Amino acid sequence: MKRLISGLPLLFTATTLLAQSSSPDDAAATAAATPEIISDKAAAGFAALFGGLFCVIWLVFLAIWLWIAIWIMKDAKRRQSPNATLVIVLGWLVPLVGLIVHLATRPKTIPGAPNP
Repeated sequence: MKRLISGLPLLFTATTLLAQSSSPDDAAATAAATPEIISDKAAAGFAALFGGLFCVIWLVFLAIWLWIAIWIMKDAKRRQSPNATLVIVLGWLVPLVGLIVHLATRPKTIPGAPNP
């Protein structure tokens, strides 16, 4: 399923490219726009919009995933957590679960820092 989802941006890009006019010599046909040409252009615009929106959402999701995983890794090492390996692996594989486990099990103090 993950492979299918990761291939969707390519599918939407291919849909957009294939929905475009096939040759630039169709200027006369474009000038006398028939309903079929207009509907093809509308379909291409919709596919481009939907594909672009999907790519942006996917990139935001990826950025959040990386931020959570890197923060867990740095914080677990800084606090010298006894289960640092577990939360780092969970943080990279399933970020939300790793974040919850890390926040629940991390040491309250940082070694070497002044304690309040």
